Amino acid sequence: MVHPSGCIASGCQFLYLYDDEETGRRFMGCMNKVFRGEIDREMFDQAERTRHGFGGVKMTGMPLPQCRASVERAYDGHGEPFDCVNPRFFQKPEVDEQFDLRDAL
Repeated sequence: MVHPSGCIASGCQFLYLYDDEETGRRFMGCMNKVFRGEIDREMFDQAERTRHGFGGVKMTGMPLPQCRASVERAYDGHGEPFDCVNPRFFQKPEVDEQFDLRDAL
């Protein structure tokens, strides 16, 4: 997760703002696509005034040194019901040479 409040606090040069002429709302985003979504500034400011703040958004790119990032668990628990059920999850995938679309996309 990357925290957009950290982008503002650090004065990140890659944070941009734009005004939507149709709705009159202001949005912010990241030029480096560390996070891909554009955030409504009014909603962001409202959330920042609460005890919990706006929080983090899904990181879609590599964070820069000034990015405030964290890892959050999707669920909390221990034991067999919470163990990984896909033992090959951390292995490099086997790629069929004839059906490799990575370079074509």
